[in-house]
Amino acid sequence: MRTLKKQFDCYDALPSNLRKILANAAFDWDAALVAQALELGAAAEGIIARILEDERRRLPIDAYVMYGPDHPGAARNVQANWLRYYHYPAKTGYWWAR
Repeated sequence: MRTLKKQFDCYDALPSNLRKILANAAFDWDAALVAQALELGAAAEGIIARILEDERRRLPIDAYVMYGPDHPGAARNVQANWLRYYHYPAKTGYWWAR
């Protein structure tokens, strides 16, 4: 419970443009980590760019895993290291591959 309260407190303390990006992000981002990066001197614009870049790279991989390579938004193939990086099984036992 304490961790969740810390996340909300950190989120509330972020600049409005970062709160908007985190609230509308396709994936969970650690608000405490973002707040710590700001405290260490990272620019909010740089953090926003990094979040958007990661989501741009991750969405086709997620669509590949969930829907298969024939889905319009999915990558045609994904290397095993990217699957492991985003915590997916590297083996090809997905429902659409059977």
